[in-house]
Amino acid sequence: MKTISQIFSELYDKVLIRYQNSSQQNQQLPDLSANDEHYINLLYELKKPTLTSFAEKAQISKPAATRIIHRFFKKGYLSKQPSLTDKRVSYLRLNKELQVYCRNSYQLFDQVFLDCISVLSKEEQDQLEYLINKVNQKI
Repeated sequence: MKTISQIFSELYDKVLIRYQNSSQQNQQLPDLSANDEHYINLLYELKKPTLTSFAEKAQISKPAATRIIHRFFKKGYLSKQPSLTDKRVSYLRLNKELQVYCRNSYQLFDQVFLDCISVLSKEEQDQLEYLINKVNQKI
């Protein structure tokens, strides 16, 4: 009998494969490694990211975050937007291409996931959502 972690891993792999093989999948940006894509997604999720908020969200040191952000500036992925209220603060802004890429990727993943859980009744989907949120709050 499979453990719950094995079942979860199997489900995760299947959802990810469906997402990656989707006919609507955006063409991958060739310069992005898996880590870079992860960091781009974190920047996209943050409302007005700063270097500090990015480092905290990524759970990395500020020097490591600085190296990543500088690399993204050099590649044209980011620009700085000075705060209007505090001149010591600059916000990081993804370029338009990456904003569109992230938005489309999130929408596609949502659709693939909803398709996968469509075998569940509305009540089961609600219960799954409750359970995932409960686990998510503890980690």
